[in-house]
Amino acid sequence: MSYFASNLKHLRSKRRMNQQELADMLKVGRTAIANYESATANPGHKTLLAIVKIFDISLDDFLNTDLSKPVIATWPEAYRPVVVTVDEAGDDNIVMVDTKAAAGYPTRFLEPEYYKELPAFKLPGTDYRNGTFRCFQIEGDSMTDTLHNGDSVIGRFCDNHFRDVRQGFIHVIVTADQVLVKRVINHADTDHKLILLSDNEAYPPIEVDIDEVKEIWYVKSKLSTYMPVKKNDLDRLIGDLSMQVQMLKQRLDVMERDI
Repeated sequence: MSYFASNLKHLRSKRRMNQQELADMLKVGRTAIANYESATANPGHKTLLAIVKIFDISLDDFLNTDLSKPVIATWPEAYRPVVVTVDEAGDDNIVMVDTKAAAGYPTRFLEPEYYKELPAFKLPGTDYRNGTFRCFQIEGDSMTDTLHNGDSVIGRFCDNHFRDVRQGFIHVIVTADQVLVKRVINHADTDHKLILLSDNEAYPPIEVDIDEVKEIWYVKSKLSTYMPVKKNDLDRLIGDLSMQVQMLKQRLDVMERDI
C-alpha cells in the first residue's frame, strides 16, 4: 500500500501550504494537487522527485511510511518545541546565531528572551517558507573546502530529529555544550550514535550519543563572502598585467629615443 496521497496532504498541511502554493512550486495546476491527494491521479517521476525534494524526505518514507502517525522517540526530549521569532505578519524569521552567540546557544536555545538579543532576517523565494530555519556562523577550517571560516549556513529544523537526518549531508548538531556543523552518518537505530564527519581530513570523526543531542538542523544553503579566483582567471590576469608592463616599456623606449 502506498501512502503517497495521505502523506502529501499531511506534509502540505503541516507546512501550512495551500494546494495552489504547492502547485506553483511544482509548476502544475491546483487540480493536479487535489487529484494527487484524493488518489485519483499519480504524479510523473519528475514531479514525484520534486515533491520529495520540497519536503526534504526520502522517497521510500514518502511512499511506504504513514507520516501522520507520531514517531516513537528514542530519547525523552524528541518533541521539545523549537522557539521561533516572527515578523509583523506572523511569518517565521530566520534567526542569526553568530560565533559569539553560539557559545550560549546550547544552554539558552529554549529561552525566548535569548532570541531577542539576536538579529533576524528573511530571504526571498519559497525555499525558506516551509519549515523553521535558523542561521549559524562557521568558525574554523574543519569543513573546508565546502565551508570556510566566517561563512554561515541556513538550516531547517528536523521536526522528527533522527528520522529526518539525511545520510552524508551537512547538519547542525546542537549538544549540551556545543554547536557542531558536520556531515552526519546516522547510527541512531543500531548504535544509538551519530557519526560526525569533517570535510577537512585533518579532523577525525566525532561520535555523539543521541542522548546528548538537543537539536538537529538540516543545512539547506550557505552564505559566504569567500570568492576564490579560478586558475584561468588568474592566468588571464597575469597575462593582462604582463601585456601592460610590455606596453609601458615600449612607451618608455620611445620616450628615451625622442630625448
